[in-house]
Amino acid sequence: MKNFIFALLLLPYTLLSQVGIGTTDPKETLHINGTLRIQAIETTASEKIIGLDTNGTVAEVKVGDNLLLEEGTLHSTGSSKYFVRTIPIVTLASGHQFHNLELDLGGLNKDIVVFRLSGATNSFEVTGIKGGTDGKHILLMNVSTKNFKVTNESTGSIAANRISTLGTVFEQTSGEGIVELVYDGVFGRWIIINFRN
Repeated sequence: MKNFIFALLLLPYTLLSQVGIGTTDPKETLHINGTLRIQAIETTASEKIIGLDTNGTVAEVKVGDNLLLEEGTLHSTGSSKYFVRTIPIVTLASGHQFHNLELDLGGLNKDIVVFRLSGATNSFEVTGIKGGTDGKHILLMNVSTKNFKVTNESTGSIAANRISTLGTVFEQTSGEGIVELVYDGVFGRWIIINFRN
C-alpha cells in the first residue's frame, strides 16, 4: 500500500517532467544532445516544415509569400517564374466594357502572373480588376486581333479596382498587345507600369 501511495505522489512529477538524452539538464519536454534519426515513417504529403531556432529547439517554420508547400513539395512562387492562364473574353459588341474584371486573383489564379485574354470578336475595354493586393503584379496579354483598351480611373469600376495610367485618359493596343500592372495598396489602384502595342 505504501508503494502505491508513493507512486501516486510521484505521478504528477513524472507526467510533467522533461527527458534528456545525452544531457542531464533537459530544457524541453524531450531534449536531445546529439544526432537524431527517424526510421520507418509513413510517407505522406507534408503540410508543415520544421527547423531549429537559435537555442536548438525544434519549431514550425512559417512558409513565406513566395513559397508554397503543396502535397509534400516546397515550391518557389513569384518573379522567378511567370505562371500563365488563358482567360476567355466574350465581347458582345464593339467597345465591350469589362468593369471590375474577375480574374480570381485571391483563389485559383493567386499564383498566375500572365493572363492571356483570348477569343474577343470585338474591341474591348477593361476599366478595373477585382482582387488587387499590395504589390500584386500581373500582365494582361491581348492575343486577339481586336483592339484592347485600358481606361484611366473609370467610374464604371469601384474605386479599389480602378486602373491608373498615371496621366493619359487611356492606353490602347491595335490588336495584340500587353499591359503590365502592379497594385498599389496605399493608393488603392492598379498602376500601369508598362504598355506594349
